[in-house]
Amino acid sequence: MKQANHVPLELKFSNHYQTVMSLRDEGYEPIECAFGQYGSVMGPLNMDHHGEESHREGVALRACRDLYGARVHDPRFAVTGTPDADAVLAIIALAGLVPKHRLDPEFYTLVNRYDTDPIGIDLFTEPSGLGLAWFNQVTHLTQSEEGFRRGIDAMVSLLTEGVTDSDADRIRRADENRKKRAKEGIVSLFGRRGESLDIPEFVEGQPVLRGSKALSGTARVLVVESSVWGFDVWYRYAPVVVSYASRIKKVTVGCPDVDTAERLFGPGGLKNAWSVLGRGWGGRESIGGSPRGEEKTRNDASLTALELSRHLRPS
Repeated sequence: MKQANHVPLELKFSNHYQTVMSLRDEGYEPIECAFGQYGSVMGPLNMDHHGEESHREGVALRACRDLYGARVHDPRFAVTGTPDADAVLAIIALAGLVPKHRLDPEFYTLVNRYDTDPIGIDLFTEPSGLGLAWFNQVTHLTQSEEGFRRGIDAMVSLLTEGVTDSDADRIRRADENRKKRAKEGIVSLFGRRGESLDIPEFVEGQPVLRGSKALSGTARVLVVESSVWGFDVWYRYAPVVVSYASRIKKVTVGCPDVDTAERLFGPGGLKNAWSVLGRGWGGRESIGGSPRGEEKTRNDASLTALELSRHLRPS
């Protein structure tokens, strides 16, 4: 892919902290290169908002609003993890891969909101939500250079061509299927003291367990194995979710919001859990996961859930 000035886009993918440090020193701009307790690798544009950098605004928001074209003459980027909408959109804006008028503030603001606090956002009722729902359904966005390039191509297509009305029904049906598969991925449920609980039948319309409601029942930590994103479903069973993604062999831990995380784990929320779980674990106050490039199993997810249950604040 080339931008208007014909300078080719360069991407270097790595899940290793030292490698990304070296790439940064060579002049590559790291995009969301957070490595848990190792810290974030950032270039001059400070393109991260995880861990100790969680005070910063999201990367797509800052890139689209404040830094459009900042790397248009030197579009070299270091990337890691999954090519989500936030990271991909940031690269597109910094490299000037689409004209600036194609970057609708309504859309990139939604991308930022959905990246930092997605629970409770119904994309099908948001003015720009259908496009983001379409992007979230793009397949083969692997943790690799190829995955990032596929994500960038898809996002450029979305920004320049949009989503047709004929796509709307298909996108909605796919999202309903996602929710169904998310329910099927539930493995186990643990209570306040780490005891195993029966998994209740899902009741349509039941609320997310957040805030004071997260402390009123017995359920605390849910373990799932799923190939789809389903936190909007899973938080209706428990306020802490440990998700195992078998395809990429990664464990993700989340709470529905920072307030709930702090009620369960104290000030700082899940930041209190990362050091307990081991070197390389990390993320923000309400979501994070296992060390980059380190393969995990479903059993690791269950052990993570039990460890987290031992560090919950007394109800």
